[in-house]
Amino acid sequence: IVFSSKYCYTKYIIKYIQLLGGFIMGMCAIYQEVKKEDFKKLLESDDFFETIEELEEKDGTELCDIDKMWDALHFLLNGLSAIYGAPEDNLLSEFIIGSESFNDEAEEFARYIPTEKVIKIAKKLNEINFEDYLKDFDMNKFAENGIYPDIWSYDDEREEIMEELSEHFETLKEFYNKVAENKNIVVITIC
Repeated sequence: IVFSSKYCYTKYIIKYIQLLGGFIMGMCAIYQEVKKEDFKKLLESDDFFETIEELEEKDGTELCDIDKMWDALHFLLNGLSAIYGAPEDNLLSEFIIGSESFNDEAEEFARYIPTEKVIKIAKKLNEINFEDYLKDFDMNKFAENGIYPDIWSYDDEREEIMEELSEHFETLKEFYNKVAENKNIVVITIC
């Protein structure tokens, strides 16, 4: 099976992953600030990914790439994988995987967070001491729950993984604060 790097066929990827009993490398999360006037263009677009790439190239567009650590962050903050479900009305889940889907029938994973929720999420993130979540960090729990990426058997890299999770959290927090300040929308793609 070949997956295009430009499009995210999340439903097929998850089915393929489940058949393999594990994960394939390469599902990265990108967070992008979108202005309200540009968001309407995105909703009306016949080619979502072409339009989102055009918007990405605009001056002043904030982007945040947390690479493959989206599921690990979601698990650390929420206690379950983003792939298999998310707590409803949970800002710490929406922070990672978004609030609203562009198209529930789409094969691509593309979601967004409206401005009002972005502001609430930024406020919530500013109240969090991320070190509290790392106190009981147990790589075995991540492995037992099939958390992506499959790096949890590398015990000698425990400190580096904790540092990476912390850095991604702080980078995302900074991103959400900027988008909230600009009163814009966050679009999330996981490809």
